[in-house]
Amino acid sequence: MQSQDLKDIQKWCQENLINRKEAAEITGQSFDAFSQTIKQGRIKPFLEVGESGPSIIRLYLKSEIEEYGRQLKEKKERQNKG
Repeated sequence: MQSQDLKDIQKWCQENLINRKEAAEITGQSFDAFSQTIKQGRIKPFLEVGESGPSIIRLYLKSEIEEYGRQLKEKKERQNKG
């Protein structure tokens, strides 16, 4: 793989992948609430590296998290109106 290709991949990752803390902030959820969302299967990691336990790295696709955040906001607005 060419050096430029690797740079392009790295740039894409930096622009499009986020960690759990960033994802929770985007959705407006607490860290614990976002963790529950993951456990319920509503959000799945785009990339998961490692075995299991605290050393596992999970990254989420920013566009999917932003869409999920919009859905949560719309749901909250509907509940407040009703």
